Amino acid sequence: MKSTTPEWRELLKLGLPAIAAQLAQMALGVIDTMMAGSVNAESLAAIAVGTNLLNPVQVFIMGIFLALNPMVAHLAGANQKDKISSLFQQGLLLAVLFAIPCIILLRNTADFMEMLDIQSSIIPLAHGYLTACTWGLVFFFGFLALRFCNEGLFSTKIVMVASLAALPFNVVCNYWFIWGGLGIPAMGAVGVGYATSLVWFVMFSCMLLHTAFAKRFADLNILSRWHGLDWPHLKEIFKIGLPMAVSVGMEVGIFAVVGLSIASYPIAIIAAHQIAMNIASLAFMVPLGLSIAITARVGFYAGANEPLGIRTAGYHGVWMALVFACFSALAMFTLPELLTGFYTKDPDVIAHATSLILLAAIFQLSDGTQVSMMGALRGVKDTQIPMIITVIAYWGIGFPLGYYLAEWQQMSAQGYWIGLIAGLSASALLLSVRFYRISKLPQTAPLS
Repeated sequence: MKSTTPEWRELLKLGLPAIAAQLAQMALGVIDTMMAGSVNAESLAAIAVGTNLLNPVQVFIMGIFLALNPMVAHLAGANQKDKISSLFQQGLLLAVLFAIPCIILLRNTADFMEMLDIQSSIIPLAHGYLTACTWGLVFFFGFLALRFCNEGLFSTKIVMVASLAALPFNVVCNYWFIWGGLGIPAMGAVGVGYATSLVWFVMFSCMLLHTAFAKRFADLNILSRWHGLDWPHLKEIFKIGLPMAVSVGMEVGIFAVVGLSIASYPIAIIAAHQIAMNIASLAFMVPLGLSIAITARVGFYAGANEPLGIRTAGYHGVWMALVFACFSALAMFTLPELLTGFYTKDPDVIAHATSLILLAAIFQLSDGTQVSMMGALRGVKDTQIPMIITVIAYWGIGFPLGYYLAEWQQMSAQGYWIGLIAGLSASALLLSVRFYRISKLPQTAPLS
């Protein structure tokens, strides 16, 4: 897998399909929201509530599966191909094992929704949506396992293909199950859940077929020779993955809590926050996609015991993310009204959203840096210290500062967004220092 191609080109070759895959997967949620909204406001609200309960479960499990990328990349770099097939199989096994408790949890959320004082008319729809989604949860986890293993072998195009192929399928299935037809009754918001399960099955099937029949994997015997339980690999997956699950949860959690805190403000501010966050999330998909490529490249060099390669891949990745961040920040600084205008024509909402988009522009550099450095540190299997860093940055600095400015200094949503800037900046700085310390050492093992 070694190449004489410049590192930035290797990262771009891996990163562009990963970016496209991230955007496609984000588009799936946008399609669900738009099509549910075409039914009625209750259906839209039910999807929103259901998604907010489903996402933390998905994100936490995804964090554990992220360990597969650097583990596979290390084995590839060390030319230990005979061990790679076992990692693929352990990932599929964990997909089944993780799905069981998650299905039980998500099918018993009605009482929890009542505790949250959610409108009674929404609860049956949200619960029905979640129950429908659980039929495909094992396929979603299986997709994640195969995805991160493939990405560890620099195979990112198939993830893009599977994600893009799911888009038209999602539209057709949503329409079919929402409005009914061909023997299927109209199910409204609940139908979106069944469509989602089918989409997950399609994405998993694409990954499974590629993994089983791709010529480049023929000598790996990924699915032709089964290893059974591999306790050393399972132990390493949890050792690396659990801290990453917490780290990802910390970041997702602060944005979720900020959103819930802002939900008590006037409607115009809530809408403005949603618009600005959507724009920032779209921009984030680019450095997030690059971080996947960074993890694979750094992991490969770590497995090959090439410290110079580790540094080169890590720093090339962060500079590429920063170049894009400069463009996205420039667009947000110069065209905030235009960007907001794609979402609403309400002048009050536009005014509030514009001020938040300007703040989003400020944290583009920090956000690009922190996700790139996190990807590089994953590549050398360094996850425990980054977990501590994210806890301190987001919950020790970001949220307390945001809460103080918003609630005590009456800065409203802007106060929370300033807190986000502080948290992301602290995370970017500390993670950069961490990677600098590790990458300057001759050994590839993380510091303790």
